[in-house]
Amino acid sequence: MTGKKTMTNLREEILDLSRQARLAPLSPWFMAELDRQIERGLYLDGEALEQVTDKLTADLAAYRDQTGASTAVLGMSGGVDSALTAALLKRAGWRVVGHTLPIDQNPEETERGVEACSALDIEHRHLDLTDQYRAMVTALGGLDERMTSGDDEGVRIRRGNIRARLRMVTLYDQAHRYGGLVVSTDNLSELAAGFWTLHGDVGDLAPVQSLLKSWEVPWMARAVGVPERTWRAMPTDGLGITGGGDEAQIGSSYLEWDLMVFAILQAVFENPGAGPEELPDLLGFKGDDHAAGVLQTALKRLGRTWFKRLSPVRLDHPKGDRFGPLDALDVRLFRPAVLRQNEQPVGFPADLHHMAQRLVTALQRRGDKLVTAESCTAGLIGASLAACSGASDVFAGGYATYRMDMKTAALGVPAELLKEKTPYHPEVAISMATGALERTGPATIAIAVTGVAGPGPDCGKPQGLVYIAVARRGQEPIVEEHRFTGPPQEVLSKTIRTSLTMAFRQFCEADGTS
Repeated sequence: MTGKKTMTNLREEILDLSRQARLAPLSPWFMAELDRQIERGLYLDGEALEQVTDKLTADLAAYRDQTGASTAVLGMSGGVDSALTAALLKRAGWRVVGHTLPIDQNPEETERGVEACSALDIEHRHLDLTDQYRAMVTALGGLDERMTSGDDEGVRIRRGNIRARLRMVTLYDQAHRYGGLVVSTDNLSELAAGFWTLHGDVGDLAPVQSLLKSWEVPWMARAVGVPERTWRAMPTDGLGITGGGDEAQIGSSYLEWDLMVFAILQAVFENPGAGPEELPDLLGFKGDDHAAGVLQTALKRLGRTWFKRLSPVRLDHPKGDRFGPLDALDVRLFRPAVLRQNEQPVGFPADLHHMAQRLVTALQRRGDKLVTAESCTAGLIGASLAACSGASDVFAGGYATYRMDMKTAALGVPAELLKEKTPYHPEVAISMATGALERTGPATIAIAVTGVAGPGPDCGKPQGLVYIAVARRGQEPIVEEHRFTGPPQEVLSKTIRTSLTMAFRQFCEADGTS
């Protein structure tokens, strides 16, 4: 299940490297969730992490070769993220120039940054920016005297942002000096928490932004030769906002944060219509007040930092798409191949593509083949599946039966049923699903949808009324009624997501996976 390590050994190593064992025992819900996520493959074992390390290194080397950029400039804060980033770049053949840029900083953090540069055999530059920072704060005090005299959290955050942005100004100047680029050192946990400064932590290339701070970052840092006192150190942003380190600001340990974010993602993917108020019941805390509190902390941070993950927020031109053609030009003519290979296909949103890919993977695991029978979605469910890796193994095909006569001609839905019940009825959805199975020999499971996307009602049925049926050979079909809100595009989007989720649940229940 977890390669060379048993789940117990992997769990104990995660608790150790995440520092959780030194902070506090995990509460019952978190401990059970850690085991669930290990079983689901979200917390990888050492063998899998070696492969991740090699792939990131190869991608960094490919990016260097394909863009012609070969010099990487980054700040060496004394933390594990910057040290790991520098190590990966060095392994990938980059010239790496690490900068220690203290601003009223704990000398031990700066010493760790210098030590990491030496241990990793990368170039080191040092510039104390304390005087420049103080001059900037004094100047801003002319606009708001609280900047020089205040000590509330808001002012401390503002001063911390100035530190981060002053360092980034310095790094971009040095990148221009060397003809290189600035490398970001933030990880996935910080990205989700919004625990970074716009224009202060965001560079040109982010090698470790997909990695979990609680497990993958320290494991990988240890594996590539980062000094132990660096990957063991308490995480801190070095911005002087609080003396308790990163986790005190976030409101949970990094391991708790990562586990909770993954749990929220799972709950939302499996329950597309769920809102924040439904998550406590969906996650099933069963009296674990600590876990329930971390959920509220996570939702609050996610909700107030979403714009940072979307920055810059772009508004579409009201008369036509301006961004899509420009993006397509970059993809076709200029964007490096190593980036193109990871882009979402045919314009499906990332979360929808993720759901479709999970269903395709489940179908592959079981050896099943799927057929779709679609009315209001007109083939979009099939298209979302066809865009996934491995779809050719499992997607038998689809029927787009938008009109009533096509439902009869292509799927054998009785004309009398359509006339009596209208196309928007659970019996029609079931007849579509079973008809698709009967007419598609290789298929073992079918998804069928029929409903009123709008605009407005049809046949006396309201906009947003949708029936989704799932049928498997040899079993009774399952049908669900949904009443989706929003304009037609939103109804269609919710229909596709719910259909994928409903089909995936059948596989989860059948083979015990998630």
